[in-house]
Amino acid sequence: MIQIDAEDGAVRIELPHGEAATIEGLTPGAVIERGSQRALFLELEEAQTLGKMIDYILSKVQIRPESREALTAVRPRLDALFADS
Repeated sequence: MIQIDAEDGAVRIELPHGEAATIEGLTPGAVIERGSQRALFLELEEAQTLGKMIDYILSKVQIRPESREALTAVRPRLDALFADS
């Protein structure tokens, strides 16, 4: 489970066996890095804008097939993050 407290910028991660970690002081746009994986925290409006930009690129811009594949893969993940919003 991951809980994000937008008021104080704290993120709490709880694993299935009870282990937990809290990261405090995050702000919108903050990047958390773990090896080659990164997390980006966005406000709802920023995520909506990013989604529109991805849609525009996919429909109007000629890009390399591997770039199209990457954007096509990330678009539903972005939607899923904000499905409850």
